[in-house]
Amino acid sequence: MQHPNFETRHPLQTDEQETGVDPLNNFNKNRSRGSLDSTAPSPSSLLSRREWDDLFVDSNYLARIRQAGVSGRLRSSRFRSVCWKLYLEALPEDKSQWINKSRELRAQYEKIKETHITNPRKAAGQQDLMVNNPLSQDEGSLWNKFFQDKELKSMIKQDVLRTFPEIRYFQDEDVRAKLTDILFCYARENEQLLYKQGMHELLAPIVFVLHCDHQAFQHASETAAPSEEMKCLLNPEYLEHDAYAMFSQLMETAEPWFSSFERQVRKGKEEMLTSIPFARPQDSGPSVAIVTKVNRIQDQLVKKHDVELHMHLNRLEIAPQIYGIRWVRLLFGREFPLQDLLVVWDALFADSITLDLVDYIFVAMLLYIRDALIASNFQTCLGLLMHYPPIGDINSLLQKALFLRDPKNHQRPVNYQFQQNLDYYKTRGADIMNKTRTSTKPAPLNINKVSSSLLNFGRKLMGPAISGGLGAVQPINAEVHSALLLTCSRPVPLKCSGGNGFCKTLRDQHKQYATND
Repeated sequence: MQHPNFETRHPLQTDEQETGVDPLNNFNKNRSRGSLDSTAPSPSSLLSRREWDDLFVDSNYLARIRQAGVSGRLRSSRFRSVCWKLYLEALPEDKSQWINKSRELRAQYEKIKETHITNPRKAAGQQDLMVNNPLSQDEGSLWNKFFQDKELKSMIKQDVLRTFPEIRYFQDEDVRAKLTDILFCYARENEQLLYKQGMHELLAPIVFVLHCDHQAFQHASETAAPSEEMKCLLNPEYLEHDAYAMFSQLMETAEPWFSSFERQVRKGKEEMLTSIPFARPQDSGPSVAIVTKVNRIQDQLVKKHDVELHMHLNRLEIAPQIYGIRWVRLLFGREFPLQDLLVVWDALFADSITLDLVDYIFVAMLLYIRDALIASNFQTCLGLLMHYPPIGDINSLLQKALFLRDPKNHQRPVNYQFQQNLDYYKTRGADIMNKTRTSTKPAPLNINKVSSSLLNFGRKLMGPAISGGLGAVQPINAEVHSALLLTCSRPVPLKCSGGNGFCKTLRDQHKQYATND
């Protein structure tokens, strides 16, 4: 839908926004027509200045813009990016420091980019050619680093090319190059974490919001003189620099959700004997932060607010990792259209830089479709959770989340009903299950999860050797004796084979023992 009076509107301000429609498309079409009167202040410039004053003039401005973000009043704001910088602490609360801080962060990014994005050809005359040549494997070789960087960039570009394919802005090669450079620099600055799939979906909305605000600001400043703060903070030349600073601040909280570091598991005999052979996925495996978080949400918060729904998900053995890891890592980036997603992020960032509201938005999303989930089998539930249904009013979902967290200070929101079309979600669930069956490979069995029957057999086999020594044991035959010596002198291999899950070495010994017996 085009707006004839486009000059009074923000690129994201729209009455009839549909999923999959580029919010900037109509704005750019109208802008190219050049219908501005440069001799008189436009309504846009007046509205921009008024909104700036309303948001940032008072000494208590920070509390006010936080409330605006939580209540969904930044949807059409021309200064959303400035609010996000304040929420994420990329700008200090002291307004007199905004310009200096912005310049400092931009200079830091320039230095980071200069350090990590290098061209070995330019430095050829300054380096020893025995070290600095394309065939060198020396760790100090710029060419060696260049090829390693090329591999990392290639991996990042694969994800960047798939970023918001329905929005034309992200199909621009210059935008893709900015996204790639930001993610590459972040990876090189954080070598332990590097780049993980999904980070591009956290960066893209930040870049989009900055671009939209820059577009609106350029349009308004054509007929009015903006303040120095506005000119500095909304300078489109530094979009990449500002996006890196905001993304880095966001990753301060989100980093543990992408980390693959596992807790150290004790390898002793007692640990192995007390492990659970047939544990659910949510009860076993690495105790990384993201798994712990989604487990706590489903097993504690969902249970607290809806016992019936919690029991149903457990009955169907729907582990929260199946859907919740994506929800949390991407901050619900694939569950809502972009315009609604930005409203969700307004509330998340405004509430706290620690993103505490994520847990309760998670629960509110489950409660929104709880009737459909309870009435559905595993296949349909999977479709609902992996292809989350559209929400008519995203603000109602946010108010529900705030009420669940603090019912004393937030009114109970009006009940909202999901319009059920379960046949569609049943089909989507079937597609997911089919893809999983064709792509999943059986993982090697951990020795800590060996079945109790195999462990009992191992004790019987090892018992005489431990109690009386190998010399006092009279084995059934020489083959068993050799196998026993091999077992005592070598560690049992951790990788297993066979559909029944037995470790190969012990399984072969089991067969020999049964045959000779």
